[in-house]
Amino acid sequence: MKKKFYKDTIIVGLALFSTMFGAGNLIFPPQIGLFSGTDWVMGALGLLLTGIVLPVLALWAVNNVGENSSDLMGHVSPWFYNLYYLICSTLIGMGSTLPRSAATTYEIGIQPLFPNIPNWLVIIVFFALVYFFACDKDSVIDKLGKYMTPILLILLAVVLIKGVVSPVGQPAETGINSAFGTALLTAYNTGDLTVGIMFAGVILGDLRRRGYNRLECRKGGYITGLVCITALFAVYGTLTYIGACASGIYPQDTAQTALLSGIIRDIMGSAGLALLGGAVALACLTTAVGIGTTVVTYLYGFFKEKVPYKVLMLIACLIGVFMGITGVQNIVNYVTPIFLVVYPICIVITVLGLLDRFVPNDGVYQGSVLLAGIVSLGDAVLSVAPGFTGLQSVMDLFLFSSMGFAWAVPAVAGAVIGGIICRGRPKYQPLEEDSEARRNLV
Repeated sequence: MKKKFYKDTIIVGLALFSTMFGAGNLIFPPQIGLFSGTDWVMGALGLLLTGIVLPVLALWAVNNVGENSSDLMGHVSPWFYNLYYLICSTLIGMGSTLPRSAATTYEIGIQPLFPNIPNWLVIIVFFALVYFFACDKDSVIDKLGKYMTPILLILLAVVLIKGVVSPVGQPAETGINSAFGTALLTAYNTGDLTVGIMFAGVILGDLRRRGYNRLECRKGGYITGLVCITALFAVYGTLTYIGACASGIYPQDTAQTALLSGIIRDIMGSAGLALLGGAVALACLTTAVGIGTTVVTYLYGFFKEKVPYKVLMLIACLIGVFMGITGVQNIVNYVTPIFLVVYPICIVITVLGLLDRFVPNDGVYQGSVLLAGIVSLGDAVLSVAPGFTGLQSVMDLFLFSSMGFAWAVPAVAGAVIGGIICRGRPKYQPLEEDSEARRNLV
């Protein structure tokens, strides 16, 4: 039984890795390496913190308080879970992560080798495969962890080992003031913190489906996270180094997709591009299948199972097709202001979930989320209207605003104020029948 338990947690951990690794994530580490140059180790550590550890901490936060993200978000309000998931499922999941996965597959995996193939054709085929794999939600984790991820890792290993053994150049001095801080903020754009929270129910639910009790599921959730962290850092760290080796060759403003394709072409030629293409296609496909399953599973429950699961999956794939055709950069530009609001709230919830036993009441959650959300809304507005000088002056008053963390101090203040106001009130406890219903959904 013990051997089977560890085998299952490794499979589930690889499934979590394959879901977090993909979409735009493949293109961020080389870019971080490019601007970090000789300081690439600090860049890799910044990426490790916000691009790898933080998303897994979100899974652990859910695991710490229950079995589903609603068990964590219920501390803010019973309706907060539905609001958060509705925004993440529609605006981020279907509007960004899914189409970005398809667009990245085309721009890195297909276009460099077959420039005459139109992007719409590749994107349609991509979502046809997503629909095929994601429709059987009971076997999604096994498909990801047992089959697709090992193939992905083999393809990546060939490319990454070649990139380290025969680098395109040597890390150069780039003049960057803080490689760690810049990488920290760049890794924000991976969006994996939202994945960690949204996919937690699927991961923990799959352990429950395999027959493990609550205590075993909790232990398995932590092991799953460690497997994911190890695999992600091995890949991301190597990609960061490969990008740093190109810092004396490629301009700092080189487009993300062009940078990765160019480096691999320099290292391995057309064969390298073919291997990269296969790795990219699998990385993006596994992400899209994992996120698609999570999003549609939520919507299926939100509509009280009145709309068939396969119909919702078809709608998600069609939206992905239309959004994906616009290209990676347009999708990133579209989702940035949404991330600027959602991400601080996710960080606050994650930290409080990890420290839940020390949180006296739900007012701490409520006050912290409220003030973090209000302040981060200002950053979101400035991202689309940088000329709003009045608002910029207000945002500059907050500590750490220049680093993108203007919300941090207000979040702490909100936690203290909320805790005082709600002193003596009981904390949220999910109903057992609600937990059982959610387990049945995943």
